[in-house]
Amino acid sequence: MVKNNDKKNNSHNNDIKEHEHKDKPIYVKVSDETRNLIDKYKEKGTTISDLVRNAVKCYDDFNSISPEMHATIEKFKEVDERDISFIEHAIKYYGDQKVLDRDLWLRARDEMKMMLIGKTTFNQLIAAAEAPKESLEKPWRKNVAIDLILWYNDSKPLKSLSMEEIINTVQKMWVVANYFHTIDVKKESADLFYLLFRHRQNKRYGIYWLGYFTELFTSEELPFKCEVEGQAFDESLSMTIKIGYKKD
Repeated sequence: MVKNNDKKNNSHNNDIKEHEHKDKPIYVKVSDETRNLIDKYKEKGTTISDLVRNAVKCYDDFNSISPEMHATIEKFKEVDERDISFIEHAIKYYGDQKVLDRDLWLRARDEMKMMLIGKTTFNQLIAAAEAPKESLEKPWRKNVAIDLILWYNDSKPLKSLSMEEIINTVQKMWVVANYFHTIDVKKESADLFYLLFRHRQNKRYGIYWLGYFTELFTSEELPFKCEVEGQAFDESLSMTIKIGYKKD
């Protein structure tokens, strides 16, 4: 049987060993590049201990970022770009947007339900509002959707865009402009898409946009021949887009 004094002594000895283990200096061979960085900060009065502590904390902070954010960094940074360089650019971009009051636009859109509207679309809507209810064909035909699609896709030729890219542009930009608060896109197959547009207006508003997008997706300018069906409701409109064939 082990006496109580022996137990205390063993516990005390273990505490001493653990303390010695934690206080034991860490030795590691470093590359010339790392040595030069250490010397750089030693000349500024930083101790090796501070360098190690700060480096480990920085490493731990970076690796504590969620996997989704790490994936975002890898997706958008240049091939040979350092992580810190990408983060610097992201912070600068965020600051630039603040300077431009982009957050004010987002607040106005969300809180005041304001729309981002171009001159051409504004004139069309005025004309449509003044015209008899059955006279919407002209603003349908004269729209700038293709111009906006080209702009969003970095001016790539229209014939080089896939139907999915075109639909995704509509989904993104018509929500950013606040014409719709959500646009759901379901890709049923490679040549069949279902779209559901949700808005806060009325059925006439939905009828206008149904005609607008029908004109867009059946345009001779698009690289695909499509069949379009749709229906407008009080606060939504649904569309089915079926791709027939790619034009020459």
